[in-house]
Amino acid sequence: MRSRWLHLLFMAVVATLLTALMPAVPAQAQNRICFNEVPDCIEGRFAEYWQQNGGLPVFGFPITPAFQQEVEGKVRLVQIFERNRFELHPENARPYDVLLGRLGDDLLQRRGTPWQNEPKAPTTSQAGCRYFAQTQHLVCDAFLRYWQSHGLDFDGRRGFSEAESLALFGLPLTEPRLETNSSGDTVLTQWFERARFELHTNLGPDVVLLGLLGREAFAPQPPQPAPPPAPADPCADIPAPINGEITTACITDNVTEFAAGGFGFIPGERVGTYITQVETGQVVGLEVIGDNTADADGFYGLLILGPQLLPKGLYALTMEGVQSGFKVIVYFKRV
Repeated sequence: MRSRWLHLLFMAVVATLLTALMPAVPAQAQNRICFNEVPDCIEGRFAEYWQQNGGLPVFGFPITPAFQQEVEGKVRLVQIFERNRFELHPENARPYDVLLGRLGDDLLQRRGTPWQNEPKAPTTSQAGCRYFAQTQHLVCDAFLRYWQSHGLDFDGRRGFSEAESLALFGLPLTEPRLETNSSGDTVLTQWFERARFELHTNLGPDVVLLGLLGREAFAPQPPQPAPPPAPADPCADIPAPINGEITTACITDNVTEFAAGGFGFIPGERVGTYITQVETGQVVGLEVIGDNTADADGFYGLLILGPQLLPKGLYALTMEGVQSGFKVIVYFKRV
């Protein structure tokens, strides 16, 4: 009796250890599937659909909980997975009440390479290939075998019809080509409406994996760097003229002359002119053209030559009536 009790105790301990060492599997209860690897679970019709139509290899882990989102103008219950988006359409009969997002098409459009502009297949007939006239592309070899061996289970029969494969992956949108995926692997790649096929020959000659379109389409976008500040306007700080006007207030190397003047002098009075560098208060001389006399309307103006010869800085041009003491001050800046 004692030996039998010890034997049962030993078997219980072994069973406990084996259970602890077994790999984690999804926990399921009443159409709820949860995982150790990610925080989000799958529930209800989405859980049933995920489990019946390929599970982890086809759809990947959920990367969001189910939530309401506008899809083609109508708010629907959706859930994002690593490789696709589930959309609940309760108005449709099963199995069409859950539809998959056209993420392959969406991502190509987002990349600025719409499938309509992609190069088409060079031929409509090739050994080991299936030609799709709707998009004018071939699906060949390992990609074709994968396409034909997977699909949505509409009728419960073994294997998948072309309609079932089409419902899962959609039509091909590109020809096969080498691309570097979001994981950094450079692999032979072909895009479909709802998937991206990748041939990982490092894992085996016919190992096809599905691209992580859900993660790529719905990952938070990295913050965009702020645009560089616009260069400050070097002439924004030129003061407004006083009692006068100037034709060019911002002087660059290609400006060889400008005119300035103002009203308010006694007709015929002489006008004194001088230019001051504002920062230093130093009076500088320039070649000017004028007779130093206000006209019959009290206007005095002059043409200043060679301003590009001045050092860079802010200047005040002062015109002062000798009899009236009336002043016109205009400012300009050499940049």
